[in-house]
Parts: sequence; C-alpha cells; structure tokens
Amino acid sequence: MFSIDDRSLFPEYSKSALTDHANQANHTIDWKKTTVIDREQDRPTRSIKEAVDMRKEGHRAMNRDEGSYQLSHAYDRFLDAIADRCIKTRKN
Repeated sequence: MFSIDDRSLFPEYSKSALTDHANQANHTIDWKKTTVIDREQDRPTRSIKEAVDMRKEGHRAMNRDEGSYQLSHAYDRFLDAIADRCIKTRKN
C-alpha cells in the first residue's frame, strides 16, 4: 500500500496544483510577480477562508480538492455576488 504523498512513486505529481498545471501545459510561472492573497495563523479560520476563496474563484481556481473545510452551498448566491463585484472592480 502507498499514499499519494510518496513523491518517489509519482514524480510528476507535486504539492501545488498550479505547478502541476504549469508542467502539463508547458507554462512558465513568474514567481517574482506572485502575491499572497491572505495569511491566517488560526487553522480553523484559515480553512474557512480557503473554502470561501475557492468557492468564489469557482472554475478559475486550480485546486485539486475542495479543501479541508466543506463550505455549505447555502452561501453560493452570496459568494457569487461578491465574486461578480470583485471581477467588475478589477476591470475598472
């Protein structure tokens, strides 16, 4: 039995879904222009924030899974409205 975390068995699998995408699509990541979206020391709070951010990003996010916190879909309409406002603000 082995786990997916055994990198020697899966050399093409990395910790980052972004890195996997870049390798598979032959993209180059400009790490000097990357930014940290948020920082959170408290693990439960960080898990919730991550779930909210992933839900807001939807299909644009490059995540392997839904994260460690399963956010209720009751928040979807609210998060969609926030995401739409953020996109409009970025364009202006």
